[in-house]
Amino acid sequence: MSNIFLVGFMGCGKSTIGRKLATAGGYNFVDLDQRVCELAGATIPEIFATQGEEAFRVWERKALEEVAQRDNVVVATGGGAPCCGDNMDFILAHGKAVYLKMSATALQQRLLHARAVRPKIVGKSPEELLAYIEELLAQREPFYSRANVVVNCNDVSPGVVVGRLKYLTRRIKN
Repeated sequence: MSNIFLVGFMGCGKSTIGRKLATAGGYNFVDLDQRVCELAGATIPEIFATQGEEAFRVWERKALEEVAQRDNVVVATGGGAPCCGDNMDFILAHGKAVYLKMSATALQQRLLHARAVRPKIVGKSPEELLAYIEELLAQREPFYSRANVVVNCNDVSPGVVVGRLKYLTRRIKN
């Protein structure tokens, strides 16, 4: 299969870069979180509030299994998707994984405006947000770093990242 799975912490640009990469490489694009919402018939905050994170992760795996059956797709995974169960093994078995790597400080700056809508960071002060990111990123790094390709996204525009990834898309398609 010639699928590309973008992995990385929330706010690193998986959806933005994924859309651009799909367009540039002639792929279809799937936002895994959006697909979860479609399958569950609820928003992510609603799933967390009414069903809990464990149920969200079950929906997420169902969505991951569904999109992995497609071909020629760029998938923006949720930040925690590669870190649950054997999801990273599953991703690596069904395509190429690309880790969009950012520092905790850069992620904090991107996520400050999203504290009202992202269930895991609602109401956190800037200091609490940074501490949360540092701790969770340290836990998730061993999963993310298993990706086939690691791209440093600190201080780099999505267009530049996509340019760097065009070579990857050509190699996968050929």
